[in-house]
This record gives sequence, C-alpha cells and structure tokens, in this order.
Amino acid sequence: MDLSIQDLKAQINFYKFFSAFFREKPSTEWLKSALEIVGSWGDTSSPLHQQIQENVQKSGLDQYLNSLTQEYERLFFAPGHVPVNLYESVYCGSGLLMQETTVNVRQHYLRAGLVVKSLYAIPDDHLATELEFMQFLSQRILELVQQGGAEEDIKEIMVYQSEFISEHLQQWIPTLAETMRANSTEPFFQLISIGLESLVEE
Repeated sequence: MDLSIQDLKAQINFYKFFSAFFREKPSTEWLKSALEIVGSWGDTSSPLHQQIQENVQKSGLDQYLNSLTQEYERLFFAPGHVPVNLYESVYCGSGLLMQETTVNVRQHYLRAGLVVKSLYAIPDDHLATELEFMQFLSQRILELVQQGGAEEDIKEIMVYQSEFISEHLQQWIPTLAETMRANSTEPFFQLISIGLESLVEE
C-alpha cells in the first residue's frame, strides 16, 4: 500500500484546522496558528491565506479578530434561531438535536475505539467533533504507516473513514457550507465554507 506520509500529515492538519475553528470562536492564538497552518499547505497565494494576511495588515490583528468573532457569534450562537446550525441531526433528521443520526455517529466513534470526551454534554454529531474523529483516524493511519503496521489494520481504519464520510459528512456538510455562504457576506467565512466543502469532497 502506497500512502504518502506528507499527504497524511496534510490531511491531519486540514481536519485540525477546521475542527478547531468550529469548536470555539476565533482567538488570537487560533488566528496566528491559522496563518501558520494555511501557510504550511505550501500555497501562500491561496485566497484564504491572502484574506487573513491582508485584513490583519489593514485592520490590525485585534480589530480583525473582533470582526471575525462578532460574525462567528452571529452565525453560530445568535440567541433564538441561529442562522447556521453545527449539528448534523438538524440537517439529516427531523430538525431536532439528539436524534437517530446522533446515535449512529456515536456508534461509528465506538467502533473505532473512541469515546467522545464530552459524552452526553455536547451531542456527538457536532461538526467539530466529527472532524476531530476524522483527524483521529488519519493520525492512527499515519502512526501505523510510520511504524510499518499491518496492511489489513491500515485498510480497516481507511474503511472507517470512507464509511463515515459517505454516511455522514457528505450528507450534510455541503448543505451547511451553502447555508454559511447564504448567511454571511464576510469573505473569510465564505472561504471557510468553500474549504470545508472541498475537504469532504476530496
């Protein structure tokens, strides 16, 4: 089996980048690490990298971060009805949290030997948690490749990933990304939605 360590590390960084973004509102540390991570992708001319750099230079780090935080809270945490919901069950179920979709997601986690840290506190089908799960699986594959692990063990984890992507991520992330674009004119969030959608498609 020919798996590139470089590609696996890039995959891990992609999942880490997006899961961290959707886990909590942007911070100074996140914005700085975002520049580093996006830069590490090897394409400093990417629209997202340019968007961050240009705005930091134009507005200053604190002011730009403040504008991102305000838009983040409006999109994902607005009182009452949030414009963009971050739970899969809202898109794939009856529109309510903690439905059959959530249980199915948990079964995937348990099958791979992973117990969610915030079990029963935050529904398992939160976008950040699902992306962290993908990061976890990619990390396991990388470790097995580096250690010369058995090919059947690597294939097993790749099957976990493939099934989770097709049964879950691809079922709702395109709609989520489209909803983000429809509800925000902020270029940063537009680019985040495009990048997230591309990650799932690839």
